[in-house]
Amino acid sequence: MQPHVAPQYKHLITIRAGKPKGSLADALKSDPDKVRRLSLSEQQLAKVAEDHGTDIVRFTQRNMLRIYPKGTRVTSSNYNPFLGWVHGAQMVAFNMQGYGRALWLMHGFYKANGGCGYVKKPDFLMQTEPEIFDPRKPQPVKKTLKVKVYMGDGWRMDFKQTHFDQYSPPDFYTRVCRT
Repeated sequence: MQPHVAPQYKHLITIRAGKPKGSLADALKSDPDKVRRLSLSEQQLAKVAEDHGTDIVRFTQRNMLRIYPKGTRVTSSNYNPFLGWVHGAQMVAFNMQGYGRALWLMHGFYKANGGCGYVKKPDFLMQTEPEIFDPRKPQPVKKTLKVKVYMGDGWRMDFKQTHFDQYSPPDFYTRVCRT
């Protein structure tokens, strides 16, 4: 540290950002002495996830991964965020002015954590033993939940409004009671 730097700044953490130079597989190699942030487009993530899913998970255990929408999404549409989330990406960027399933998933994901804007990464994405989590490998079904919906209201309405506010049509939801 430089002696003329204010003490408050000595406690800040800097994570260098970058885009991949060379192959994406090389960009995912972790340096144990450095922490990095890598930014990938949704297409780059989809491409590298096909063959290097466990490398992405390993990278995100120590480094930051940011996924952003492709530049041709001029209508403010969104991509499926689960591809980034299941590989451990800490920052999955959205077009917030858009609407649709992807944005609903994101809102639900954060509401499940009290709406604080942060969701802790699941333990299975952080463990290295017995092996690194492989997102492409089928996982066993632990429990099956069967739900019967006995009553529904509002199904006949034409839902054209798209804003999340008090004037929008109600969201579809089902209450589940365990007996």
